[in-house]
Amino acid sequence: MLGTISSPNSIDGSARIRAFGELFRLPVSLVAGLAGCATTYALNSTLPLQTYLLTIIILVAMTSAACAINDYWDLDKDRLNHPKRPLPSGRLSLEQAWWSAVILFVCALGAAISLGFYPFVLVAVSILLLWNYSHLLKYSGIVGNVLVAAIIAELIFLGSLVAHKPFAMLYPLGFLFFYALARELIWDVHDTDGDRQIGIVTVANRWGEQTAFRIAWGLISALLASIPVALFVLSMVHPLLFAIFACAMLLSFGIMLIPYQQQRSARTYERFVFWERIGMLFGVLGLLGTAPPF
Repeated sequence: MLGTISSPNSIDGSARIRAFGELFRLPVSLVAGLAGCATTYALNSTLPLQTYLLTIIILVAMTSAACAINDYWDLDKDRLNHPKRPLPSGRLSLEQAWWSAVILFVCALGAAISLGFYPFVLVAVSILLLWNYSHLLKYSGIVGNVLVAAIIAELIFLGSLVAHKPFAMLYPLGFLFFYALARELIWDVHDTDGDRQIGIVTVANRWGEQTAFRIAWGLISALLASIPVALFVLSMVHPLLFAIFACAMLLSFGIMLIPYQQQRSARTYERFVFWERIGMLFGVLGLLGTAPPF
């Protein structure tokens, strides 16, 4: 399974907290929680505060746990692709990552109980898939890309279920799915060498990095073209809000993708990741406008 069991270096409490924050990809986890909460609020602003808090807890805990267990299983690959991460750098141990993932998944599942049967089932199935994600990657990295994109889009579906309007946000759900798929394809470009060495088949290492870039550009272009169509066809409570922030989300992705495609250095990759996360914040704001008027 793994080459060796790492043991954490001697670090102080604040450094360990920062290491856990990195392990959990805390900014990404917080954006996931905000996106789910924004969906719920956009569809039903009359729900009690407790419902919004539980939605945030579920998504933050589940996203953080998914990142932790993914790094646990991917230690050997991360030694090649991401040696500065908490586990390959030795700042946290495998045991710490495993137990933190278990505790956070249990917290997400426990919080989902109060939201009803269907949200609970959705969270339970997602946890099962996320726990086995790295094993599915060994079967096919492309299947893994689709799975991750589906689970990211699921945060909108969870918010819709909590608001008792499960099919009210199908367009933004699909929008987020294809956006996340484009992002996953580009992240695989960065991990090409490590994926190839441990036998994970991705678009980048099977058909070439330029193919992965072309597919990503095609997805982003299609999403951009879908915005005026959606504005014309769908009823939205705040269409201008959606259009502005959806375009900002796609532009923040595309503008940083250009230099990364031209020069695949660590610096351009880090800038791409940073601005992609900023773009996700724009996407959360855009979500508020996509709800149909009732």
